[in-house]
Amino acid sequence: MTSIDSKKDLHVDVNLSVLIKNFGEVFSGEKIWIRELLQNARRAKASRIRLFTSPLDPCYLRIEDDGCGIPDFQALLTLGGSGWDPAVIEKENPFGLGFYATLYAANRVEIRSNNQRLLIETDKVLHGERIQPKPAQTPVGTTIIIELKKPLGKTADPKPEEIHSLFKEIVSGFPLPVTLDGVELPRPHALDVWEGFRFELPEGVALVELDSEDSFGINQGITFLQGLDISHSQNHSYQWPNFSRRGMRVFMHLHADQWRVRVPDRNALYESTETSEKIETLKRGLKETAARHIVNRGEIGKYFETLLAWGCHAPIRTLPISNGRWSRLTASVHLPHYDSEEIDYAIGSIPDRKIPTPENGLSFIRDEIGIRSEEDVIDHLFAVYLFEIPILDSWDDPEHWFSKTPSAEPVDAFYDRKISVLVKDEERIAEGTWWGKRVVLCRRFSLTLAGYGTKEVTEDAFINGTFWILDQALHDNYPIDQAFTFQTESEDFDLASFENAMEHFRATIAILKGDLCGLIANAIYPYSDALKGHRFSVVSANGKIEVSQGT
Repeated sequence: MTSIDSKKDLHVDVNLSVLIKNFGEVFSGEKIWIRELLQNARRAKASRIRLFTSPLDPCYLRIEDDGCGIPDFQALLTLGGSGWDPAVIEKENPFGLGFYATLYAANRVEIRSNNQRLLIETDKVLHGERIQPKPAQTPVGTTIIIELKKPLGKTADPKPEEIHSLFKEIVSGFPLPVTLDGVELPRPHALDVWEGFRFELPEGVALVELDSEDSFGINQGITFLQGLDISHSQNHSYQWPNFSRRGMRVFMHLHADQWRVRVPDRNALYESTETSEKIETLKRGLKETAARHIVNRGEIGKYFETLLAWGCHAPIRTLPISNGRWSRLTASVHLPHYDSEEIDYAIGSIPDRKIPTPENGLSFIRDEIGIRSEEDVIDHLFAVYLFEIPILDSWDDPEHWFSKTPSAEPVDAFYDRKISVLVKDEERIAEGTWWGKRVVLCRRFSLTLAGYGTKEVTEDAFINGTFWILDQALHDNYPIDQAFTFQTESEDFDLASFENAMEHFRATIAILKGDLCGLIANAIYPYSDALKGHRFSVVSANGKIEVSQGT
């Protein structure tokens, strides 16, 4: 067993050679070193950056800027020593690690600045070899020539458009003009070129696109720090942070002195509870600012749905609810044949004169979940259809008039209302059963909905577990699927079983009516193709059935 010297003083130490050898593994990808070189040029107060590639060498890149130059080359090679002046350090907190990303990406790096030239053979330097800068005539600023270990882009022989796309993506929000082989790269989301809405917030500057129709789709915004994207880190399978919302796409430029970034890559925010809380605060502030902007422009009605989605209820409380939020059932709803089937086919718009308002006092149902077509509510949905009761796609706002009016109720409360069916004795023809369900055949019947009154029903219906069938010719529209869904184990619609059941139901109705001719006609209906034009005459008299054949 190794003895321990308890009297020996301990201190933090570094195995520098091992650290430098392995340090390259912590950088995430090829874009990191490009981003760092762009940042260095910006911090050097450059007014422009020029990039040059070679059609003969896919591993060649030259970057030129007209900034203040590099006063001390040693700062580039010192871990943790950024070399920037105190003002830059105070505002941006550079870590002094970024240039190492370039060293690990390259075989050779040449730097020309302040009348000095430094040639770096990266493998040798990283293994401790000392180098010295040489005097050289240099233009204003800094030029860095890089011989990469692997080509720019993702292929061994990248096309010019692939390289252009790579840099275009990196500089989309960068604050300085950047040219690639003499062509200026577009910077559509940079602060100095943006011409759209711009909201100044304590934590950053939001460049905003508004669209009341929300046509942005999946095209989300981008979050920038120091002009570079930090919301699409490869360590996230989703965009983070994302300040875009329904009807609003945001290109957020965070203030660098207020946010911590993950090192050494600096391509994402440092994840912590504090960061998450700051992001949520910024999101709320942005929504409130955008809402005030919409109000000041007098476009509250246009952005009704947008403001609602943001939870900004105050501006819309005095406005009429948009027509698109009102609907009604225009057809008797049957149980769905597929789990994924919606009942949208039965939902239609309401005439303007029948839309409830605080003034007209029309009754309506509030529904925040979505009408569901299930056996336990099918009776009430038929009542909604019969009485043409408006349905409001509502939201949670107890201060809005729809929450206060006595003429509105939540859909679940509506489902508790009592429903009954009335058939006068003189209108009743016959009763029977079918598959354990009661069947009533009548000339007419009416439905009573508690609180709404009574209304005559003009079509067959399945209500309160009973088939109410009007006396008319046999047809194919009996509501048997309101009582049975005719689903197989795979949840596909069982058409054969449904057709057999419908045939049996028609026969039941024919028997209740005493219509034996109709019963036989129903029975031979499936064989109409086999008859090939032949006619059968069926006559019932004195309890006897006579069948004659003709053409």
